[in-house]
Amino acid sequence: MTRRGIVIGAPLLLLACGGREPPPAPPRVEGYAWLTPLRLNVADLEVVENPAGSRADPPAPILPSAEVARMGRDRIIPSGTTGRARFIVDSASLTRSGDAIAVLLRARVEILLDGDRRVAFAEAEARRGLTGAGGSAAARARAAETVMIRAMEHLNVEFELQVRRNLRDWLLETTPTAPVAPIDAPGGIQRQDLPQG
Repeated sequence: MTRRGIVIGAPLLLLACGGREPPPAPPRVEGYAWLTPLRLNVADLEVVENPAGSRADPPAPILPSAEVARMGRDRIIPSGTTGRARFIVDSASLTRSGDAIAVLLRARVEILLDGDRRVAFAEAEARRGLTGAGGSAAARARAAETVMIRAMEHLNVEFELQVRRNLRDWLLETTPTAPVAPIDAPGGIQRQDLPQG
C-alpha cells in the first residue's frame, strides 16, 4: 500500500528586468478552494508548519509558509471515516540577495493509520526566482508577490499530480456521475425513429 513520492522541482527561472520597474503582480484569488478538491479517504486533516524551514526576507507581502499551509487546508478534503492526513510544510522561503529573489516551496502529505503509522505519502516542490527586482520598496514587494504567485501556481500543479500518482488508493472520486438507465427502460432514454427525407 505504500506509495513513494517523487519530487520534481522546476529550474530556477531568471527574469532580467534591465533596471526597469517590474510589471504589476498577476491577479491573485485569495485561497485555493476554487481549485479541484483532493478528497482523501481519511477522517481528519492536520496541517503542520516547519519553523526551521521557513524564511521571508522583507518586503514579503505573501508569507510563504502561511500560503503553502493555506493550500493544504483548501485543497485536501478529508472525506472518509478512519485515519488522518498530515500536510507538512517542509520548506517555505523567500530570500533576497542583492536585486535577486528566490522562492523555495516544499510540501508533503502523509496518510496515517493507527495513530502515527505512515502508510503512504506524496510530496512536491517548486522553485522560482527573479533578478532585477527594482529599487523602491514598492517595486521589491511587487516583485516578491509575483515570484510567490508563480511558485504557488507551480506547487499546486505539481502537488495535485503527485497526490493523484502516489495516493490514488486513498483518493476519492471528486466528480459525481449520474446513473445511466438502459435504453427504453422506464425513466431511461427513449428510442425514437428519425423522420425520413
